[in-house]
Amino acid sequence: MSNPLALDPSWPSSVPLLDLDSALEQTMFQGGLTREELLRRLVADVQKPGLMPLLWLLPKRWKLAPAQLPIHLQGLAGIVERGLLSPLLLAALADDLPHLLPPTQPGIPASSLGLWQRDSIDNAALPTTLESWLAGSVQTDLPTDQPSPKTDESSSNPAQAKPKTSQLAGGLVWQNMDLHGAPTPQQQRQNRRSAQILNRLGANLLGQGAHSQAPWQIEGCGSSRQWIALLQDQGWQVRGQLRASVASFGLGASLQVDGQGWTQVPLALPMRTGLLDAHGNEQQTLLPHSCLELELRHGTTSIALQYYQGTEGLCGWEALNDLDRPWQNNRHNGTVRYLGEPFLSDQLLAVLDLCDWMALVHNDQSTSMQLRRGGYGSLGFCIDTSALLQQAMTGQCDLYPVLLGGVWRERLLRSSAHLLEQLGPGLSTTHQQAAGRYAEAVAQIPLDVSHQGSASINGAQRRLRACLPSSSPFELVQQWNPPKSPESPESP
Repeated sequence: MSNPLALDPSWPSSVPLLDLDSALEQTMFQGGLTREELLRRLVADVQKPGLMPLLWLLPKRWKLAPAQLPIHLQGLAGIVERGLLSPLLLAALADDLPHLLPPTQPGIPASSLGLWQRDSIDNAALPTTLESWLAGSVQTDLPTDQPSPKTDESSSNPAQAKPKTSQLAGGLVWQNMDLHGAPTPQQQRQNRRSAQILNRLGANLLGQGAHSQAPWQIEGCGSSRQWIALLQDQGWQVRGQLRASVASFGLGASLQVDGQGWTQVPLALPMRTGLLDAHGNEQQTLLPHSCLELELRHGTTSIALQYYQGTEGLCGWEALNDLDRPWQNNRHNGTVRYLGEPFLSDQLLAVLDLCDWMALVHNDQSTSMQLRRGGYGSLGFCIDTSALLQQAMTGQCDLYPVLLGGVWRERLLRSSAHLLEQLGPGLSTTHQQAAGRYAEAVAQIPLDVSHQGSASINGAQRRLRACLPSSSPFELVQQWNPPKSPESPESP
């Protein structure tokens, strides 16, 4: 379609929406700027790492030519200048970039294993008792938000914040203004602390085996399984569920309209699929973001976490802290797609063991090879870690595109086998079982680089539909999966 980010004006939205192409056009005309001047100003903002995803999100005719970019980005821009991304291109970039770019210097930034086993967060030591863990926590509803690697826009109240980026023209800013629903700063800190507690408990695996040492503990618990089981015994309701939603890499945009206030500009990354429709045209979709969502509730206190391979530099747990964007990441209106049944009770404890083991293998591989951004892409994207979790726990996969490539699968399998042998009898039975399920899943998840034969094609199209939102203002999504009313709850 000519505008893959076109919006359905009849989609019920609690806030006014405007498609990105129209927003750029209005910005240019209202500001009296030429396209070249607009892009020149954008280049200045692209120097800020948080805005780099705009290179991928811009509509095709607005993309910057390589010569207009900073030198270190020109080669990559040359590859994607004339078309949309595809699973094949993403997989090739993930496979080749670690070999084309120089490795990161050890410790600069911290290695994946170093980030995983930190015993502090927000310049404070992690709590070691339940009382200190809950001290200062606030009573609030679970935030309804989209995971945003590297660019958390909700560190302050967006309703009160001033635009952080330069106005290109006519009021367009790369930030969602005048939206409500972000967790409070206290809740954000509590979520971050809880995520790092789970990371640190998982990192106790590093101290087992021949060089065993006393594990880090909270309330006497030395593993994720033990801690969550303790919370369940004390009346906490804990559930995990795989989820998918349209990815925007944490970026937002809004346009100030005279006399009307802020209009929100939904962002997404269109991509080719390599699949044809009934008329022989290649089908397009929007790249999803996926993670394991973990919700902890006790009374009116709630904590929201997510697990995935992200750009933060590690595979592991992060806070679920972002702004509620009702067109993209609301947990109740169909813009978030939940995959399968929630993980509860003993099954939840088993998936925590699996998360521990996957983080150990991926972060060890990233650290040993000095991969950039914790191996993001090479060791899988967020979609791939979710696919591994679902395959290992249920024997099926409902995600697309899965891009973890062959050579990296082989490296991860070898790393897992080596760690299993190295840790030896000191490893718990449940972690040994998790290692076995992980290895089977690495071998079994599909690969969406290319599809031949009706079974492969039909399977890819089934998975593509299965992880797209059931309700979305994006017409491209609606073509794949007719939307439900936003008032119809998608998740229990």
